[in-house]
Amino acid sequence: MSEPIVVGVDGSAEALRAVDWAAAEAGRRRLPLRIVHIAVHWEYSIAIREPGLEAPRPEAAGLGVLEIAEERARTFASVDVSCRLGIGPIPATLLQEAADAALLVLGPHGTGGFPRLLLGSVSRQAAEHASCPVVIVPRDPGTRPGRSGIVVGIDGSEASIDAVGFAFEEASLRSVGLHAVHAWAHPAYPPEMRAARYDTAAVEQEGARLLSESLAGWKAEYPDVPVTEQVVEGAPAPVLADASGDAELLVVGARGRGGFPGLRLGSISHAVLHHAKGPVAVVRGRPRQTA
Repeated sequence: MSEPIVVGVDGSAEALRAVDWAAAEAGRRRLPLRIVHIAVHWEYSIAIREPGLEAPRPEAAGLGVLEIAEERARTFASVDVSCRLGIGPIPATLLQEAADAALLVLGPHGTGGFPRLLLGSVSRQAAEHASCPVVIVPRDPGTRPGRSGIVVGIDGSEASIDAVGFAFEEASLRSVGLHAVHAWAHPAYPPEMRAARYDTAAVEQEGARLLSESLAGWKAEYPDVPVTEQVVEGAPAPVLADASGDAELLVVGARGRGGFPGLRLGSISHAVLHHAKGPVAVVRGRPRQTA
């Protein structure tokens, strides 16, 4: 059976926009769509029931959330839709429900938490721990005119190599171009010292070499995808977040070359999720089999 695209819903408007994105993606990939709602156990012994329903809350309310989301998803033609109601702690149970997923799609935050937060705890934990790529769909899912193509951030790390493959696949599925970006920044030296320590032309040349090597094999595999390459001087997170404003999808690796090896989500990916202006895919390679 094909791996499904899984979308998490909680009754929020953000979650319904994620359903739209996930259903369209399921249609492009010809994969089934699984809509998941996680209901938290009622911790008290008092039975609380919805009027006219036998199922106790929050399970009954969860079924209503799923029904609305399923109706929304079925407006997309030729998508096989199923629904699952999970019971338990939300982040852990959601990850269990998405264990066999090709892709996990979520809104930035749902009905809980603080409205001013750009990224909720459930979405953050999913991006940190899911074994499959995770797409976070913002309040503006990127349907406004002017968005085109896929943007991928490349830094030469193993995670960015996985991101490049995913980005090429997305560009091919959508019949759009791919824009590959490598951003670099000086360390925190005073401006008057930077020229003595860095040959800017050499750094730009090294960045162009890194892009060329990272893209070469994928260009051969996806000859239908036109590719542009750009080396940008600037902090990677704001450069990529800004590039997302014109893209259908921004793709980043789960972690880059810097930081601590034990981290599941790097600081750049985390910052991009908070500040991107369109949908973001965080790609983590599947665990590799050892002999």
